Amino acid sequence: MDDPSEDEPLFDPRITSYNWLAGVLGGALTFVAGYLAMVVVVLVPDGPPEGAAVQDVLSEIGRVFYAAHNVALDIRTLTNSVSIIDGDYLSEVNGTIDFSNMRENETVIIDTERPQVLSIPGEVNPDLIYQIDLGRIQQPIQHAQEKPELLYYLLPVVALVAAGAVLAALTLGETASIHEAVLPAIALSAGYTAAAMAGTVLVGRELADGAIVVAPSLVQTVVFALAYSLLCGLVGGYLIGFWRDREMSLRASLGR
Repeated sequence: MDDPSEDEPLFDPRITSYNWLAGVLGGALTFVAGYLAMVVVVLVPDGPPEGAAVQDVLSEIGRVFYAAHNVALDIRTLTNSVSIIDGDYLSEVNGTIDFSNMRENETVIIDTERPQVLSIPGEVNPDLIYQIDLGRIQQPIQHAQEKPELLYYLLPVVALVAAGAVLAALTLGETASIHEAVLPAIALSAGYTAAAMAGTVLVGRELADGAIVVAPSLVQTVVFALAYSLLCGLVGGYLIGFWRDREMSLRASLGR
């Protein structure tokens, strides 16, 4: 006697029939659209800083966009001969730093908000000494143009909820169960997270003549991009589901 379970499909037909490609592409496009919206938020109405290179401005806005997802901006050294000194230490020694242990061709970066005149011995190359406010660079939203910080943090949320709603409306049938909203949310999160991971390579900023680079943390990018897109996509999908259920109930009541 045949086992009825052998005729059952491995996956639910609602899963296998869903247009996953459209959802993933929609997620990637949502990331790009969110970034472009952030460009508008940052640059309107004052425009870019005078004399700033377009590529530098766009990469800076990219870092703002990642920060709006609560992704930390990491500092990575690109050479082995790099030392970073805390600015508090610089203040304690009144700008007098012991360079006797400095390695040959070593780059020294002093993290400080207030650069000071340094006492640099003659045998030390002053071109390898940098005073940079790394805290300001790692917190771009707090130092962006004078707009409410909440505006920056809300932008990806609004974009993802809207994208989840649009994807649900376009890829789910009108008779689909409200719980099928999870399908476009999963597809959206896959495309969005993949685009976010790729973007980390494009928005990094090299400092100290290429000794270090400031870029979004890849691990946090995966975690937060996935969480944001999945949760917000679900909200958008469920909103469409609730709206459709309400419409169907209204039609049914009018048809009586």
